[in-house]
Amino acid sequence: MKNLVAALLILISSSAIAQKTITYEEMKTISKGAFENIECDVYVGKDGHSYKVGDTLKIGMPSSNKTYAFIQEGNALMVPKPSDISISGNTTVIKKIYVGGTKRVGFSMYVVSKGMCGMCPQYYINLEEAFASKELKSLGMSREEAIAKLKEAKDLVDLGMMSKEDFEKLKAELTPLIIIK
Repeated sequence: MKNLVAALLILISSSAIAQKTITYEEMKTISKGAFENIECDVYVGKDGHSYKVGDTLKIGMPSSNKTYAFIQEGNALMVPKPSDISISGNTTVIKKIYVGGTKRVGFSMYVVSKGMCGMCPQYYINLEEAFASKELKSLGMSREEAIAKLKEAKDLVDLGMMSKEDFEKLKAELTPLIIIK
């Protein structure tokens, strides 16, 4: 009986700790109902960077006039509305990550986040679109930045200031960012 209780406790604690990860490629193939959201703890974005519940995001500039197209704000009592330029430069903490959308319109990765103060509104963010439009500043490295870093490392190898082994490690790390499917 003790062994059974111990096994159940281990199973419960390990399932509570286990994190569900969804990648950009997996998100594009998800099939679900129209009103069903699929949540995860970690999302590996198109840029190759992992975004986790608890991470901090930096809000950039609005993509259209003075409002954000892919960042909306609200709270439990009101319908979300497009955010205005006043939130530019703010930081926000990821509270929830989920796949939303329909088969007809397509699926996107969304984030619900909260500002740093108690009175700050919640933000509802279409993650990939917000990064693409520069409404959010990516935590990861862009393809162009990865190429530049690799070229700089190659120059350092040629100058004898970096070992070939270190270059190969860096190349392996940057290749997924450079060769985006």
